[in-house]
Amino acid sequence: MDAYDAYGPNSQALTFLDTDHDMWGGTQAEDAEPAVFSLPPAAESQSQTAVAPIKTVETSVDEVEPVEWACAYCGIDDPAAVVQCKATGKWFCNGRGNCSGSHIVIHLVRARSKEVSLHQDSPLKDSLLECYVCGSQNVFQLGFVPAKSESVVVLLCRRPCAHQNHDMNWDPQQWQPLIQERQFLPWLVKVPSPEQQFKAKQISAKEINKLEELWKRENSELDDEPFIEPRPVPLQFQSSVEYRDIFAPLISFEAEYNRRIKESIRLENVTVRWETNLNKKKVAYFCIPGANEGPELRIATGDELYLCS
Repeated sequence: MDAYDAYGPNSQALTFLDTDHDMWGGTQAEDAEPAVFSLPPAAESQSQTAVAPIKTVETSVDEVEPVEWACAYCGIDDPAAVVQCKATGKWFCNGRGNCSGSHIVIHLVRARSKEVSLHQDSPLKDSLLECYVCGSQNVFQLGFVPAKSESVVVLLCRRPCAHQNHDMNWDPQQWQPLIQERQFLPWLVKVPSPEQQFKAKQISAKEINKLEELWKRENSELDDEPFIEPRPVPLQFQSSVEYRDIFAPLISFEAEYNRRIKESIRLENVTVRWETNLNKKKVAYFCIPGANEGPELRIATGDELYLCS
């Protein structure tokens, strides 16, 4: 087999045409002028090949304002988990957060308030929490008694209605308070879930005390005015000047606190009867409504009272 047969049969043989004309392989004319090429400077080359910076578009997200019924401590706004204090008009949740009791109970104790109202969108709507017999709205005295015949509960105060009522449909022995372990019962006010409490604003007991003190003076928030921390009291003082500098602010703080406490206690609808005793001194007799319902209304001998008409 020759070299021709190695590449294919005779029927597929390649045929080359050899012409008489001379053909050049160049693509440029003979009279063309050579072009001069130059490289750009390194700085210019880098500027041209540099990647354009990415522009970040800042989108301003407006902060969502809390709703009216949001907890004044942590901001939880679940209608089923918040309660309104009637005395201050503020809303608080039934969650504990970082505290030993629920926020609503802590506020009621700090504000010396006893009456609350539920949210209109809660499962119980805006039901009035009051004793079925006497109409008392002191939540620290209220409890419930399940009815024997129907699947309902009756709200009764601890004294005297729960023990003096002789209705055969109620069992006084099953009376239970609405507040247990410093928290409203979950069937009355929902307890926020751990996820809701984790996402809410974290507030400590110290910050709550500070906030309540600001509310007593005026309608202030937590960051409205700076709070000056008093210096800690050492076991030993280096000089009398150090003793004075430490205790003088503490005495001022205590005097200001006592003044605010006296001004915050105000009793209304008090009937006063004036009489003249044998020594021809005027004596005032008055009856304070609800004097036995809370320790803040107890009056001892020597207390100062200002009567205003």
